[in-house]
Amino acid sequence: QNPKTSAIVKQLVADRNAGELQKYFGSRMEFGTAGLRAAMGAGISHMNDLTIIQTTQGFCRYLEKNFSDLKKRGVVIGFDARAHLSSGGSSKRFARLAANTFISQGVPVYLFSDITPTPFVPYTVTHLKLCAGIMVTASHNPKQDNGYKVYWENGAQIISPHDKGISQAIEENQEPWPQAWDDKLIDSSLLLHDPYATVNKDYFKDIQKQCFHRNINKETNLKFVHTSVHGVGHKFVQLAFKAFDLSPPFAVPEQKDPDPEFPTVKYPNPEEGKGVLTLSFALAEKDGAKIILANDPDADRLAVAEKQE
Repeated sequence: QNPKTSAIVKQLVADRNAGELQKYFGSRMEFGTAGLRAAMGAGISHMNDLTIIQTTQGFCRYLEKNFSDLKKRGVVIGFDARAHLSSGGSSKRFARLAANTFISQGVPVYLFSDITPTPFVPYTVTHLKLCAGIMVTASHNPKQDNGYKVYWENGAQIISPHDKGISQAIEENQEPWPQAWDDKLIDSSLLLHDPYATVNKDYFKDIQKQCFHRNINKETNLKFVHTSVHGVGHKFVQLAFKAFDLSPPFAVPEQKDPDPEFPTVKYPNPEEGKGVLTLSFALAEKDGAKIILANDPDADRLAVAEKQE
């Protein structure tokens, strides 16, 4: 029912482009221990409204089998800033469709109201004692990709045989449930909760327990540069430094705000090294910073570079 993906398929049919249709519909994305990850677009081999609905229906049914108190405890869902204009897909849209699927079955959903770093999702699972968590993100993949990460009640990514069980449940729940496409239904539901403010407060309070050198932090002259590589990390890294009584890092201005186009890098992965960190090196040189911190776009990876004397 997404007009953009529907139009893509109709055009391929009109063009009798069997090769492209085979690519889109020849095989379904495989659900593994890291969940799903693929390009956004039409067909069952891509991330789109339909495949998100089908995946969440399967995951919901699998959780129902494993947790008798699912409708009491619920799940958490977060998302990053990825978006794909040509197919109409975005992390926020996918997260809302996933929330709608659970709520339609009477399951409480803690849906973050704004973009959030991936670590907040497993933290929320354990902090609120929920059954599971979903993070819609493709992490450090190219801009056309998106993903669906799944966390169990212990806050860890799923392991086998859960991946196989969820995959089987997805296969058994292909037909979209009634009103599956209408994500506006969740806005008036009493089962929808926003954990954003609470988790932001509690997370940074909890990490202060890991700060063992607060006095040194207050007095240090050490300077840091931070880049979030057009992802979600900027605000949260600033708050983390504040929680440890460190002076805030210098943010790379061209990369600090979320941008699904990732305009300054070919691949938004700090592990690429110099290609991603060029702007960071320049800022560090300008401001006399010795250490560069670089998050990937969903802020669950950290690369560190130290200037050598």
